[in-house]
Amino acid sequence: MNEHDVRPLIVGLGEAMVRLSPAHKVPLMMSSELGLHVAGSELNLLVAAAQLGARGRWLTRLPANELGEMIRRHARSYGIEVVSHDEAGGRAGLFFLEVGLPPRPSTVLYDRKDSAASHLDADEFSWDQVLEGADAAHVSGITCALGDGPMAATLTLLSAARARGVVTSFDMNYRSQLWDVASARAGYRKILPLVDVLFVAPNDLTMLSERDDEFDVLAGEVVEEFGMTTMVIRERQEISVEELGVSVRVFGDAHRAELARGSVVDELGAGDAAAGAFLISMLLGESHAVSAQRCARAYARMLTIPGDTWTGTLRDLTDGYVSNRKVVR
Repeated sequence: MNEHDVRPLIVGLGEAMVRLSPAHKVPLMMSSELGLHVAGSELNLLVAAAQLGARGRWLTRLPANELGEMIRRHARSYGIEVVSHDEAGGRAGLFFLEVGLPPRPSTVLYDRKDSAASHLDADEFSWDQVLEGADAAHVSGITCALGDGPMAATLTLLSAARARGVVTSFDMNYRSQLWDVASARAGYRKILPLVDVLFVAPNDLTMLSERDDEFDVLAGEVVEEFGMTTMVIRERQEISVEELGVSVRVFGDAHRAELARGSVVDELGAGDAAAGAFLISMLLGESHAVSAQRCARAYARMLTIPGDTWTGTLRDLTDGYVSNRKVVR
């Protein structure tokens, strides 16, 4: 990295996996053709933020094999600095995404047990070294759910970032296939006191609060209890079979709301792109109104892109953003 590069640096910790998806939205058991993508919440965020004005440094553990090298090259191709301990004999996590059409739901089948990244621990890195020059540190609830070691690594990263005055960012990203509600709730309550910027979905709030209430009420209570400066709620909205919308609400120093909608090519990665767009906008000193708009528009645009990885520039969220069909000639 150029030591004179003044772009904000975001450090992310987490796993990337290999995603395999049947072609043409056919059921997995009937498929003879699989599309391949690299996918991972923290890496997805770093890629989106990097294309919108940030630098990205990704902390992970990769298998010392061809899949690990494929994941590394994917990250580097988007300008992400990769800091990894490569594990001899390790394995990359896999997941199969079966894209459904109503009344058949989309489903995910994981094959990630004992992956290299699940062996992350609190002593994995020299934390002060990997946080050198950082403006923000980001991790998600998916990483925490991989086991005691990744949870310890998450807590250590956020604590070290706090000690250095680095903005801490966390996306709850609850995954029911990775841990049960009670374990997740207990884990989140260890993490949230260390978080400045929190990204959530409405179901994350109800799970954390252990009750069903107005989202605005729950959000206010969580902000007050844990003392984070900013909470971003992304609420998915079903518009039609082929179109989704998102409502982005920001709580904290200022309250803002923004709406966007997009035609669905691929649902995965939209929340990560949205969080990346918000985080870099905030780090660049833009208002919550601007950051919320960037967040919603990134979510909507990501719906139109195959795979989990954002492709685009800031122009795609500003004067290049359109809300209906348009041909640019």
